[in-house]
Amino acid sequence: MTGRGQGLAVILLALVLLFAVPPRGAQSHPHVWIDAHATLHFDAGKLTALDVVWVFDDFFSSMMIEDFAAKDGKSFTRQGHADLESQVMLPMAEFGFFTHVSADGTLLKIEKIANFKASIEKGRVVFAFRALLPRAIDPRATALSVGLYDESYYVELLLDEWDPFRLAGEAVPACAIDMTEDMSRPLYYGAFFPRVATLSCTGS
Repeated sequence: MTGRGQGLAVILLALVLLFAVPPRGAQSHPHVWIDAHATLHFDAGKLTALDVVWVFDDFFSSMMIEDFAAKDGKSFTRQGHADLESQVMLPMAEFGFFTHVSADGTLLKIEKIANFKASIEKGRVVFAFRALLPRAIDPRATALSVGLYDESYYVELLLDEWDPFRLAGEAVPACAIDMTEDMSRPLYYGAFFPRVATLSCTGS
């Protein structure tokens, strides 16, 4: 990586560290915007993971492309991809990778991911990864909700307008997905509330 690329990695890590600081006044408005959606992955009818996709805003994408991509700006170098994963993505474990799963009202912290892939599509950087649940959840016997958001509101995740949460995998149960605002988790001093998917499921 170039010296400037190393500098960007430091900036990105500093931004990550900022997420841990409680928002203060005007500083807490979003600094990064991400278009996001997730596919809920089932094994034997139980939710085990979420396949999450982030598409970064143009400005943040341009910085990552300049410092981590190949010369043509259309893909990341092998080293650049490895650096994005180790220096940018994996430290996000402290914040659950902005992926929130609640089972019967109890939050399940996402601490591990798999299948990380960074790509460039139409000039924007895309992160795709599998967020692994700490335990399998049967949504037919459990009140289940899922959200993609940053609690500190330094990053705003904009959910896909038409299909923010999809279902896939083995023996997927029949589920109705209701998108609502989670009024129990205010963002930015209560100015906003995260949109979450609440699942009501029956047999496969």
